[in-house]
Amino acid sequence: MSVGLWFRTDFDEPSVPAGLPLELTTGMHPSVTIVDQMVRGRGIIGRVTGDFGAVAVKVAGTGGPVRVAVSIGLDEVSTRWWADRVRPSRTTPELPRLVTLRAQGRIRGSAVLARRQGWRGAASSEAVLEFDLAEGELDGDGLLMIELGETPPPSWAAGRLSGRPVVGLRFNRITVRESTGPEPTRGSNTPTGCDFAVLQPGASPVQRLVTQPVPAAPPLPLTPRNKLTRRRPARAAFKAARAARRVAYRAMPARPGPLSGVLAADVMTGEPIAVELSGDEIRLPGPVEAPVLVGAARPQPTLSWRLR
Repeated sequence: MSVGLWFRTDFDEPSVPAGLPLELTTGMHPSVTIVDQMVRGRGIIGRVTGDFGAVAVKVAGTGGPVRVAVSIGLDEVSTRWWADRVRPSRTTPELPRLVTLRAQGRIRGSAVLARRQGWRGAASSEAVLEFDLAEGELDGDGLLMIELGETPPPSWAAGRLSGRPVVGLRFNRITVRESTGPEPTRGSNTPTGCDFAVLQPGASPVQRLVTQPVPAAPPLPLTPRNKLTRRRPARAAFKAARAARRVAYRAMPARPGPLSGVLAADVMTGEPIAVELSGDEIRLPGPVEAPVLVGAARPQPTLSWRLR
């Protein structure tokens, strides 16, 4: 008897395994069997409500290797949820978020997400992680467990990355297909929007660093906290003030200046990793076996990185 049957009640709807290839874009799909510290969505799989979030999907696996891609999103609602739970100061800037992704209980990769300010509002940020599950990891039971969690930043990045970074993040999409051969873990090949980037396990230790100036990070959206600030006149004033701040943030010139240096650390342990910068080339001392966070030696909040 399958272990899952032990927890069944007469009120449970039977789970319906999804076939391969699978593209999951809603939390209402019958193959979604478990959500932990998440609320399900209709246009997305779900949104994380705590310091970690997990979703379990029933997949009609064959036992063979598969390729999984997970899309994570950071938007205005994510930031508001974060601010409502963390209660930061109104002068606290919106900081990049560093998160880790587990599948079947193992770390598969890491991602950094950062929003940038536009004229009318801040843009959303999306990170996609693609990785292999080896033969037997998605077996006949076919339960695919995806978890999003946090990890303490290295000492040199303290204060530059968001605390409790998982709160409010979205699971946008999960795709699963049969693998045609082993491939390294891949992250989004797009600018991160901040002066950080992540090297995924299996990446080349030699990377080209591409930088570009970007607008400043947006001001935090804060929900009114007391009876006075919840009243309509006060809320209208806050809304107008925030709109003015958005325009001011967007109008500020982006002058990050020359890159002063690069630092690197193991995402999971925070241990520093020696890194050399030669022109626009970054070189690590050896193979990348675990996610590596790479960042500017001195904060440059209006600089966006891309490694390729």
